[in-house]
Amino acid sequence: MQFDDLNNLMTLRRYVEIAHHIPGRLRLRFTSKLVSALSKSRLSSLDSLCSAEGYLHSYTLNTGTGSLLLEYNARALSPALLTQLFGADDARAGEALAAIHTLLTPQ
Repeated sequence: MQFDDLNNLMTLRRYVEIAHHIPGRLRLRFTSKLVSALSKSRLSSLDSLCSAEGYLHSYTLNTGTGSLLLEYNARALSPALLTQLFGADDARAGEALAAIHTLLTPQ
């Protein structure tokens, strides 16, 4: 997992807000600017997270409803970290990103 992949999440968070979150399932609402801001590299970052064994199972981007659904392993990836990443100020989101990076980096 490249740190750049996780850094793309910091960019993504500027365009979303948490709509609903239960452990294992996070729905984000996004602004219309997200679709234009998304690039293949940012979507490939989510693909990289999906390939990180045991963490993110899948994601679904629905432009019709304006939502991004993330399905993840709540036992392996703390729901509180995702809430902090997508729902807190930049400083706290950066702390969450660093914690996620530590989890995903092979020892």
